[in-house]
Amino acid sequence: MSVPAPACSEASARADERLTAEREETKYLVPGEQLTELQRELAAELPLHRFTGEGANRLPDPHHFVTTVYFDTPSLAHYRAACGDVEHNVKVRAKEYYDVHPSLAELATDPAQIVRFDPWIWFELKRRDGAHTSKRRFRLPKRDVPTLLGGGSLEPDALANAGPGHDQVAPALRELVLHCESVGEPLGASAVVNYRRLSFQDVVGSLRVTVDLGLAFYAPPVDLWTREQPLVRSTLGRAKGSEPCAVVEVKRRVGMPSWLRAALERAGVRAVPFSKFVAATGSVHGKDVAG
Repeated sequence: MSVPAPACSEASARADERLTAEREETKYLVPGEQLTELQRELAAELPLHRFTGEGANRLPDPHHFVTTVYFDTPSLAHYRAACGDVEHNVKVRAKEYYDVHPSLAELATDPAQIVRFDPWIWFELKRRDGAHTSKRRFRLPKRDVPTLLGGGSLEPDALANAGPGHDQVAPALRELVLHCESVGEPLGASAVVNYRRLSFQDVVGSLRVTVDLGLAFYAPPVDLWTREQPLVRSTLGRAKGSEPCAVVEVKRRVGMPSWLRAALERAGVRAVPFSKFVAATGSVHGKDVAG
């Protein structure tokens, strides 16, 4: 039996938007032997965060996964810039979210039956300036991505298909187009990252801690935008590389809470300038391309 997820109030949705758009962000690489206790402390202080908006998966106990597609130019201009200054750079990426339900495995007659997803892909233009990050994002049907990349604009009906709030897509889209024009080269899918995500967030949306597990890096598949099924790990081909540690990200609009600082110290980890984009691109294209 499905258990309804809590309703997503308008206030909490606005809090999510604020935390996504502007925040301080600190990353930690946590080995497996330290992760269990850290997760226990996170769960004791923060509720698990789960998307409950339009199209949300209402089934209980899902495993949340993210597939992120990073874009770059033929000369890998974004990668070279990020390698030159990992704390001050711009990334263009698209994210697809899907859930896997292991509890349904015994009932499923097809592996696809334990996967839940929707057809949207979230485009993001992310700017980092030290620990401060800003993000402009909008969602589009996956089938419209080639139009966006090919011409830098979309027809009005494509924007309308973005669903509620589609009128907010145009400003974010214009910012992305202006950035692409400033680069002076075409953008294309450059590297793909897949991982499982656990997310903890306070009720007012001032603090979110994400734990990303099993990071694996892939070359973009040829049917990236045409396939009807989600970009699940088993369909991405052979991994070009991986990250053995969990990537813990503290995303906040307030100071670091003392309990969280103490938990990270007990885990024996320090903030690191880790970038999924740099790690994935280096694995797919060869680390020496930044030279």
